Parts: sequence; C-alpha cells; structure tokens
Amino acid sequence: AGQVDQFNQTRTLTAQRSNIGSIEGVRRFGPRWSVGGKLARRVSKLRFSRDSGDWFDSTTEFAALRMRYHMIKNWDALAEYRFLRVDEADSERQGWLVGVDRHIGDHFKIGIGYNFTDFSDDLTQLDYEFDGFFLNVLGKY
Repeated sequence: AGQVDQFNQTRTLTAQRSNIGSIEGVRRFGPRWSVGGKLARRVSKLRFSRDSGDWFDSTTEFAALRMRYHMIKNWDALAEYRFLRVDEADSERQGWLVGVDRHIGDHFKIGIGYNFTDFSDDLTQLDYEFDGFFLNVLGKY
C-alpha cells in the first residue's frame, strides 16, 4: 500500500500478476532496408486495490511491424506500426511510432523519436500515457 508512482506522486491503484511472452525478429534486405516485427501476449490477473479485492482476468496482445532504412553515413530512419488489443475490455488501439538513430562506432547507437500511440510495448504498463517524444539508446554486439 505504500508504493507511490514516482512521476505522479500518487498511490498505485492496481495489483498485477502476469505472465508475458514475446518474440521479435528482424530480416535485412540488402545494405539499406530491414524489416522486423514483434508479437507479445500478457495473460494476467488484476485487482483495483493493492491489498484486497477480487482478481479479474486481463489478456492483452501486442503486435508491431517495423521498417528501418539506412540513410547516409551512420543514420537510420525507423517507422513502426503498432497494434494493442485488450480482450476483456474489447478495446483496440493502433498507430505509428517514428524515429531516427545515429550509429556511434560498431556497437552503439542513440536515437530520438515520437510515439503517436498512447501505449507502450512493455505489457507490464497498464496506463495509456506513452505518447510523445522518446530517447532510444542501444548497445549491440
């Protein structure tokens, strides 16, 4: 009960028990284009109070189709179409995410982008407050 949302400084109102599975892949088509996707599913039980109350089922599916284009020198452009479905609420949300990345050396890239949807691909997040600008930092080997 003492947990506090660090951004809004309010008490967290829900409890969650979840099993989440996801798979993601990328296929390169020549030196400039790559296409990827992600599928994820959350099967969970939620309740409105952290300490008491009845648990109810919540099943959520996420899908994304991502295209990357290697532009000049060390720059990449990204466009991703996202889809989120919450079964029990009979709710569907969809939209675009775009960004640009700059490669720094062989093992690191940093980028910025804009999420036109209000949801995250992190299915542990229960709210719809993820629209707007984001910073992307990636290490690779």
